[in-house]
Amino acid sequence: MAIISLKGLEFFAYHGVHNFEKEQGNSFVVDVDVEVDVHEAEESDELEGTVDYEELFDLVAKEMAIRSKLLEHVSSRICNAILKRWVNVDRVRVELGKLNPPIGAVCKMSGVTLERTR
Repeated sequence: MAIISLKGLEFFAYHGVHNFEKEQGNSFVVDVDVEVDVHEAEESDELEGTVDYEELFDLVAKEMAIRSKLLEHVSSRICNAILKRWVNVDRVRVELGKLNPPIGAVCKMSGVTLERTR
């Protein structure tokens, strides 16, 4: 087993409960870890035996583009899409952070961490 990671993916998106968040958008950061059986890739040196980083990024970007109220909802969609796409992935962990959340105080980032296992 191996853990394949994409760290610090930056997106501008329109997630939030407040109308101004839906209209103005905000910056978000995503970290994704997938636990995957890479035995085939170790032996073959071929991409088919692992998770393609570029495809993983594209999948995350697609889900981030869908407007949602809650980070929990976005994170869940990302986890489910990864498990659906790669049958050799046993576990997914997504950390999704909203920069400068509108909470009425100085806060660099709010966030949600969600994990799914097969």
